[in-house]
Amino acid sequence: MSEADTIFQFKVTLKEIKPPIWRRFQVRSDITFRDLHNTLQVVMGWWDSHLHQFQFGELLLTDAETLAEWGEGGLRDDTIPLNRLLTVEGASFTYEYDFGDSWQHELVLEAMLPEEATAVYPRCLAGARACPPEDCGGIWGYEQFLEAIRDPNHEEHRRYREWIGGAFDPEAFDLDKVMQQFREGVYWQGELVVPPLTSTQTFTPQARWFWRSIPEEAQTRIIGTVWCSHCEQKTTITNFKGNIQQGDLILRGECVRCGGVVVRLLEGG
Repeated sequence: MSEADTIFQFKVTLKEIKPPIWRRFQVRSDITFRDLHNTLQVVMGWWDSHLHQFQFGELLLTDAETLAEWGEGGLRDDTIPLNRLLTVEGASFTYEYDFGDSWQHELVLEAMLPEEATAVYPRCLAGARACPPEDCGGIWGYEQFLEAIRDPNHEEHRRYREWIGGAFDPEAFDLDKVMQQFREGVYWQGELVVPPLTSTQTFTPQARWFWRSIPEEAQTRIIGTVWCSHCEQKTTITNFKGNIQQGDLILRGECVRCGGVVVRLLEGG
């Protein structure tokens, strides 16, 4: 089993919450920690609207902007593949999301497996309980939220219900929704915040250089704002190929809704 076709199976658990909120999922061993961050956003149910970091003892991995802003020693998470730091089953490390609410996740590498020929990665296998709402105030705030949302007579019940947009079931976990978001991406207020992670991307060498020169957040906006003439509305492009024509980058792929061919042109400098 070579590194290229090794699959890592993880269990992620949100710390300090009982009963536990957890997910079991599989990814390719050669993806970067930035890719793992995106995967965790989907499997857990976050919206990628806050800072994040991975911690292996004293070693920190996060995005380039956070490293520059905080001025602390660390590594860029988009440059380090998982299999460089994870070499044995049972290895564990921490993922923190939202430095304000400080959601601490424990990740355990449960298994190192051969790739299944018909499987599409990443994929979620199982999980339990709903993700806390974004910006609810961390562990303490989530406990207060649950207390109020469960009791119609609570003085904060109506406010929290309006804030969350209706009912909230802390025991709910929708595996099918996770897999759908892997295929179609995660949206917040109509905007794509996590791109489709099972989408294939193929570039000519020059086109790849062009694409990689674009910041990741801008890439996500581009992917999520392609016009589909079949649906007659803005859509997300998946399974796309990129090539250079007369100095411009042409992305040609599929509409995430209808599967029809869509094209996006990015003008060169």
